[in-house]
Amino acid sequence: LYNPDYSLSRDPEIWEKVMRDATIAQAIDTRLHMVAGRDWHCEPGALEKVDKSAASICDELLRHLKDFTEARLQLATACFRARSYSFIEGREEVRTFGDGKARKWWVPTRLRDVDPRRINYVADHYYDDDGTKRVRIKQQLWSVLREDYEDISAENMTRFVKMVYRNEEAQLGYGRGLLGSIYFLWWMKSVVWKEGLQGLERWSQGILIGKVDANREGSTGRTSEAIRDELFEALRDMRSHNVIVMGNDDDIEVRDGGGAGHQMVMSFIEYMDTKLLSLILGSVLPFGGAEGGGSYARAEIEAETTNSLIQFDRDKLDEALTDDLIGMAWKANYSNFSDLGMAGSAPPIFRTDLAERDDPIEATN
Repeated sequence: LYNPDYSLSRDPEIWEKVMRDATIAQAIDTRLHMVAGRDWHCEPGALEKVDKSAASICDELLRHLKDFTEARLQLATACFRARSYSFIEGREEVRTFGDGKARKWWVPTRLRDVDPRRINYVADHYYDDDGTKRVRIKQQLWSVLREDYEDISAENMTRFVKMVYRNEEAQLGYGRGLLGSIYFLWWMKSVVWKEGLQGLERWSQGILIGKVDANREGSTGRTSEAIRDELFEALRDMRSHNVIVMGNDDDIEVRDGGGAGHQMVMSFIEYMDTKLLSLILGSVLPFGGAEGGGSYARAEIEAETTNSLIQFDRDKLDEALTDDLIGMAWKANYSNFSDLGMAGSAPPIFRTDLAERDDPIEATN
């Protein structure tokens, strides 16, 4: 089942290329940092005392993850790339969680980023014992060592934290990210930049016009085309040295390149940068966009729109870490939880802490 993403079909390296655009990279980094956050905690799955104890132990287990903040940021790229994966690494260690008694615990140590292009979906057709035709979807992982895709069992897929953004049926399980919309704006912007850079020399140096006297054709025995070409080469050579030498009978004119072309290019770039900020961040004013500014009320409304987008992405990231990371830690250490009397407790929930926003009125008081 091939990935139907249009931007990837046009350029498999599109993610690397759009991240070289300063405006896009800044906006994407801003959104990812807001989604991933810095602080987090494990919430009890229910209100019983035993559930709170289970959440406390899971919190301690996850505190051993190396570069966990960076791993969450990489997972958050799913809102742009449609999918993100992290392989859960871990090892067994003797710990005294819960009652102070030493036990062998499986402790997650790192979330290793996996390029989403390495994982695809395959339709597997088979028949039941009664002859009924069935179809199931399998996932495959590209093996760097063997240079081929290999089937991943359902059990091995539990070793991955999986995040799929807008998992629509039409996307065949690959999800739909913002990269498809960013692609068109990035492509148009690259075309405008190319034209603008090519026109920069004309606009800055102006246009040099040399006029050829048609009467020279008979007196010199050369054609007008030959005289024109000779003057062209001479003017181009002299201009490269920033000096022009001409005779009394020569007619040379320098016209200003004008700023219309430059203004047109900059207007297009400003338009596309504004649209990119709106697309990626959900607003413009709170992040310094929209030249000339705008009303404070509009900035407040746009800020709330951005907060809604960020909160949705943050909740989706928390759900993925709850289902896969905490789910695996809970399953791997279930015997220990049972020994501590937590077999019937609800698995904890991963929760990213909201960044505190300063209240100007409270601060003034």
